[in-house]
Amino acid sequence: MSSASRPWYRLRIRTLLLLLVLVVVAWSVYTYWSDYTERHARVSRELMTPTSGTSCRVLFRGDAIGVENSGVRWGEVNGRANYVRGDFVKMNEQWLVIESEQSEKTVERWIPREQVLFIEIEK
Repeated sequence: MSSASRPWYRLRIRTLLLLLVLVVVAWSVYTYWSDYTERHARVSRELMTPTSGTSCRVLFRGDAIGVENSGVRWGEVNGRANYVRGDFVKMNEQWLVIESEQSEKTVERWIPREQVLFIEIEK
């Protein structure tokens, strides 16, 4: 009865199954946690958005309107208005939607969020 010793790097089937189960559990915990943190961040941002219908002004970044340094002032820069005024409709991670009157009809403007410097809410 000689007991042949197995090399240390050979694993048994049940050990491999246990490792596989541990990897699956770790992966599911990681994906749950990442979804939770993303959802929490989204909810926090949504709580900060103004209510729909609030009058506001949106100031564009200087590079978005073709001016290198426009500053943080409302008005015209090189003959172009650097802001839009209207009623806030909605906002998500990519777009800001403003509704305004233009030549006797209502216009909905979709503004990319990366072009916005800041939003001023009028109370």
